Formats: sequence, structure tokens, C-alpha cells
Amino acid sequence: MAASLKPFQETVCSGIVARFDNVRALYAQLANAAPERLTEARRNDAALVLQAPTGAGKTLIAVEAMRRTSAQERVLWFWFAPFTGLVDQSQRVIASQAPELTVFDLDSDRQLDAVRSGGVFVVTWASLAARNADSRRARQAGDAGLSIDAVIVLAREQGVRIGCIVDEAHHGFQRATQARSFFSDVLQPDYALLMTATPRDDDMGTFERATGYTLGEPADWASVSRFDAVEARLLKRGLRMVRFIARDGDTAQLVDFEHLALRECTAMHRRIKRDLEAQGVSLTPLMLVQVPDGKDAQEAARRYLVDTLQFDPTAVRVHTAAEPDPDLLALAHDPTVEVLIFKMAVALGFDAPRAFTLAALRGARDVSFGVQVIGRIVRRHALLQPRIDLPPVLDHGYVFLANAESQEGLLEAGTQINTLTTQAPELGTQTVVTVVGDATRLQVVRSGEPLSLLVADGAASLVDTTQGGDDRPLGDMKNADGALRDTPFSGFAEVTQALLEIAGSTGDASATAIAGVTNALSLAQDAFYRYPRREDAPATLRGEALPPPPTDFEAGLAAHVDFSAEVLNDRTRGRVQVQRVDSGLFERNGIAEDGADVWASLSTEAVADRAEQIRLRLREANDRELYARLLERFVQAIEASGAEVPADEETRMQQLDLVLVRRPHLLRDAFRRLRQHQIRDIDVALAAELQSDHRLRAANKGLYGVFPPGMNNDEHAIAEQLDRHPLVRWWHRNVPHHGVGLYRWDDGAGFYPDFVVSLPDRPGDGIALLEPKGAHLWGLESEVEKSAAVHQDYGRVFMVGRKRGERDFTFLRPLGNRLQSDGTFSIDRLRFP
Repeated sequence: MAASLKPFQETVCSGIVARFDNVRALYAQLANAAPERLTEARRNDAALVLQAPTGAGKTLIAVEAMRRTSAQERVLWFWFAPFTGLVDQSQRVIASQAPELTVFDLDSDRQLDAVRSGGVFVVTWASLAARNADSRRARQAGDAGLSIDAVIVLAREQGVRIGCIVDEAHHGFQRATQARSFFSDVLQPDYALLMTATPRDDDMGTFERATGYTLGEPADWASVSRFDAVEARLLKRGLRMVRFIARDGDTAQLVDFEHLALRECTAMHRRIKRDLEAQGVSLTPLMLVQVPDGKDAQEAARRYLVDTLQFDPTAVRVHTAAEPDPDLLALAHDPTVEVLIFKMAVALGFDAPRAFTLAALRGARDVSFGVQVIGRIVRRHALLQPRIDLPPVLDHGYVFLANAESQEGLLEAGTQINTLTTQAPELGTQTVVTVVGDATRLQVVRSGEPLSLLVADGAASLVDTTQGGDDRPLGDMKNADGALRDTPFSGFAEVTQALLEIAGSTGDASATAIAGVTNALSLAQDAFYRYPRREDAPATLRGEALPPPPTDFEAGLAAHVDFSAEVLNDRTRGRVQVQRVDSGLFERNGIAEDGADVWASLSTEAVADRAEQIRLRLREANDRELYARLLERFVQAIEASGAEVPADEETRMQQLDLVLVRRPHLLRDAFRRLRQHQIRDIDVALAAELQSDHRLRAANKGLYGVFPPGMNNDEHAIAEQLDRHPLVRWWHRNVPHHGVGLYRWDDGAGFYPDFVVSLPDRPGDGIALLEPKGAHLWGLESEVEKSAAVHQDYGRVFMVGRKRGERDFTFLRPLGNRLQSDGTFSIDRLRFP
């Protein structure tokens, strides 16, 4: 039984039909014109866009527009479904809404007699415009009939127009060269309606460039507003987006947000199920779970839903195909199915009116995907559409995001959908037909562009006088050898010249050229630039050294770990509190309405990875041996505490990992107990001279009278300040692993501050240690801990830095879990320990 259109749908449908009526009148004017004029008119005026939110009835509008247009003349339509699984669904809708239209079978109805009176083929692009076997059969004559290409040509010769409806026009055919070619070269539709749920899709511009068919501006398109669809009770009133925010960055890396999203989504699903029963609505709600690609992710989600959240195994189904198929559509409508797990790819184009909730276990950054996700869960089921007094909880869809940071696609999709207004397409055509004598000319009229009436060769036509751009040829590239001649080769022009002579020779290089290179390289070995150490500087500085670890290092380290009763309590603390943020996607302010905390489990995989990172900071240890020793000591400590030791090793390992993560300083403290007494104070020799194979820039107070190579921008800026300050006697760029190192601060990784600065008024040896730190490192735990390093003779290390884009440096100090500004950098402060 045909469904009647809602008032807003009637407005849009009537506008589409009126637009096609105008195009039909244009074709009548061109009945006796040259064929190329008709082709030009098609490309200018045949195509139209219908944009509408999913669930607003754009399929119904298109079928009705197709039916009404076919009532005026014979039209052979091609309805392109986005996926094979939607062909049957589209055929059923057409047969129900437009029973007077014959629905053809692509395999058996490729005959002129069959299509002479018009009708519709429901197909996919893959069935007509791909390299697969089905496409090849349809495009070739055989026992089943003519090729579809021949059917189109013969139908046109019989006066039949060709129409085209593209469902989900933002997806599929525009990325396929064969589809674009079929559309513009074979199909060449007289009427084309492109439907999309993605408002003002950029792909429409791609369509115009690829096919030559003009679509006009979005203001000229047909569109449907979400508001009208909501008021007609086709769509739910809103969509709630639920995110989960960890209290700090470290915790965020450990929380199992996927399981949290599944748990909270399940709670809402079951509440909706209870509310539907209370309302007397015989409807089983559907919970959608969108997972990343891969069978492991799908199976992990299914196992958690069944084993932990206690869904009946038969009520949880997994769809594994790369696109929607009949099985997926059947699952979406099967009332025994409560949860449908699917991949990102099949969020497009399938109807799931029972869906209220979605757990998105991966980010939603793509706008088109966001639009489709919204479309799956904001439809009102047919049983709910008559209800005026529906409770708010049943008049919303709900998206639970496992990744709170990757929500751009949903937010932008909500904004775009909200901008749509219900409007009929712009009426009329863009083509002006001018006939003078026997000459017929066409001209496209676009709003705002200047047009002139010119007469040439005895015929009049309208022409566009808008100036086009002119291409300018690119200039010739410079000769490569010119650039090479201007670039010194290690400071030796002789080598450069000799290499150029060799490279430019047509045969073997001359003996003279080879000898020149050999001599130049020989001289280069002794031609280093030498920069002696300042006479007023010492020959040595004081540093720290740590001897190599003993052979039983891992066992000794495990023996020094303090597995106290308080520490062991952390082995079962596998949950943390995170904030739940609930906001309305379509609401203008989007302000969170609920900031309640919820308990979230820590991911065992994330905890294991973090525990491994903590262990690997002990660079001297063999991690496999260390882990075995730690596990052995851990079990002994549990037994000694009187607690029960977990029976299986995997649980014991998970508990050990949790303790290491909860107590990140546990191993570091053990390392210090074992190794701190072994650290030795040593003399660090300063080289008598600095050598370089190229000239270095002079520095007034540099230890070697130059700015050494290898410094980054921040280090250069600090060196410049040191070099011109009157309080500085000399400064030295400390050499990592060979200069002044500090080992008492950490777990065995030496810290070599970037600069050693000599100041006359500083107590002791007058030496200060200075470390510039890039802003991107201020939040790293290791850098925060370095700021507490203290040298036995030279005192604390001054840490400085500047924010990105700023010129001035500040002193840095630890505050919480990151470095923070502690006053403007001043060399005068270096005088005070």
C-alpha cells in the first residue's frame, strides 16, 4: 500500500517534479536541434541533488517523484542502491509506492520490448560499472538479452527518456572510474536525482568535474530539515552523546574505555527496554556496537557482552561482511537480536529502526560516518510514530564514545544536519535557447555572471563574457651544476671543482682530475679547524660515574623491592573513577548535563604495557630475567602477608603489573638502595682543543672561543645570552656521556645538563649547571624528575624553557606532574645555589 507523503515531503517532491517538468519542456524546444545541443542541455540541467537526514523519507520522496515524472512521459529509470544488500529493499519500496512502474530484472529484462513503455532497473554500480563478471555480463549481449548499453540506445531511439536515481550519492560510484564513465558516456541521463544524507557533500564537486553534469549551488538543491522530520515523528527528538574523561593523562592511558562504553551503553539499552514494556510497546530495542576492523575486535566485544554483561549468546550477533547484505538487514529487524556488532564500513545505508543506542569503540572523526551513525539510531520505529506523549528517554538516541577525543565527526555531522532547511529545488533551467533563422544556440545562464547578446556569422547567441584565467608556463629549472658550484664541499673548493670535472666527463675521468681529488682529500685530513681551550678555564670538572652492574643485578634489584602490606594492597585495585559527560548533539550550547563519576576498569593490556615501560627504564637490566625475579619475590611477599596467592600465573602477572603501575617509583627506589652507594665522584677531563672540518662561528666567552655545532634553537638562544652577559666568565656546551654527568638523581640513566657556566660570584667552584627544555617535554615524568637533580659540588641544575612561539625563557620547576614557569630567566640568578 502506497504511503502518503508528509506535508514537508510533498513540498520537496512537488518541487523536484516541477524541476523535471521544466527540463522536459527544454527538451521539447530542442526536438529539432542537433544532437550535441541536447547533450549539452542534459549536462546543464538534468541533474538535481536531494539532501535529507537519514530517516526523513528521502527514498519515499524519490520514488514518488519518479512515479509522477513517469506519468508525463515514458522514462526508463536506473535506481542505484549503494550496496547489493539494499537492492531487494529498494525494489520492495518502489513496488509498494509506485505499483504502476514495472521493476525490471537486470538478468532477464534486457530487451527493447520489455522497456519500451518505461520502468525501473534497481542495480548497484558494481553490477554495471565494474570489472567483475556480473558487470561484464550485463554490458554484453548474450542469451539473457541485449547489452544494457544497447538497451539504452534503442530505448532512446524509441523516444524513451533515461532517468537515474542515485541513493547515498556521497558513497560509492564517485570513487570508481568505471562508474563515472558509465554515467556520463553510456547512461547520459535526461533526469538525474542524487540523494545524500551528507549535507553539502564535497563529493558533489567531484561529481561535476568527473561527469560534466552541473548540479548548481547548495541553495538550489532540494533539502529536508531535521526539525520537520522530528515534528512529523519520523525522527527522535534528539541524540545524547556520552563521553568519559579521566582525571589525568596517565590514568587515561590505562582505562579500559571500550568496556566502559559497552557497560554504560548496555545499562541504557536495558532501561529503554524496561520503559518500552512500561509503555505497552511490543518492541525489542537494538543496541549497535561499532568496532574497528578485524575479527579479534569483534570477538572481544562479543565475548565481553556475553560473559560479563550477561547477554544471551543468541541475542548477540556479529556482522562480518565488508558491506551491508541481506543477512545484516534481517538481523536489524529480527526481534530476537538485541545487540548487533558491526564494523565501521557498514555504518552506511542499512535500515535499523529498532536501534536506540550505539557503543562506538573507535574514533568518529569522519563527518560522513558521523552522519550515518546518527541516522542509524535517530529513526522512530513505526510503532512509536503515532505516539505523541512519548517519554523523553524513548525520544532520543544515545552514542557512547570509547574515545572521547575522537568525536569531531559526530560534532560536525550534528552541526551540518542542523543547518538543513526544507526547500524545494530552484525552478527553471540554466539553459537559454536562442534561435535565429536555422541556427540554434545554447547558453548557460548563471546568477551574477555578465552576459552579452552578440551577433556573428549571421546568427545570434548569448555568450558568457566572464574572463577565464590564463595558464602561465613554469620557468626553466636552473642547472644543477650551478647550485653545486655555489655549495662548498667540506670547505674545499678544489674537491668540488674536481668532482664536477669527473661528473661532467663523457668517458673515463682524466688522470689529472682524479689526482686533484686525491690530493685535496689528503690535505683535508690535516685541515681541521682547531680551537684551543681558554687559558682561564680548568682542565677538569667534577662529575659522577656508575660502575657496570654486577652479574646478579636482576636478583639483587628484586631483593631490594619493598613489597610491603600497603604496596600489596594495590594488586587488586583494578578500577578508577572517571567523569561521565553527557551532552545533546543537536543542542546549540552542547553543555554537559551530567558530570557524575563512574567506575572504570583498567585495561590489563594497557597496564602490562605501562609496567613494561617502567621496567625498561632500568637500562642495565635484562627485562625477561628481571620480570621472572620480580614475580618470584612478589609471590613470596603475598605468602608472607598471609594472603592467598592466585592459582594461575596469568593472574599473578596481572597483579604484579598493577602494583608496578600503581607504584611507579617502586623499582626506582629499589635501584637506589642497590646502586646509590656504588656511584663515584670523578674528574672529567676537558679536551685541550675542539676540532671541526669547517669554520665555526666565534663566541667571546665560549670555552673554545666558538659556538659548537649540534645545538637546537633553544640551546642557541641560551648560548647567545650567556656569551654576551658580563657576569659570565666562560660557558661550555656539555658533551653527553663524556662530560659532567649526574647519576644520583635517577635509576641509572645519566643526566648530562646542556651547559656548564662559570660565574665569578657563585660560591664554591663558581660553576652552575643549566638545562634548556623544550615545551613539548614539560609534561614527561622523566623530565620532571630531572629538575630535582643535584650535583655534589655544583648544586642543583637550573632548568629553563620557553613556550612555543615565545621569545623569552623562564625558569622551570616541578608542579604536580609537569614543569611550570618559575619566573623570567635571568643569568644573575645562576649565581645563587
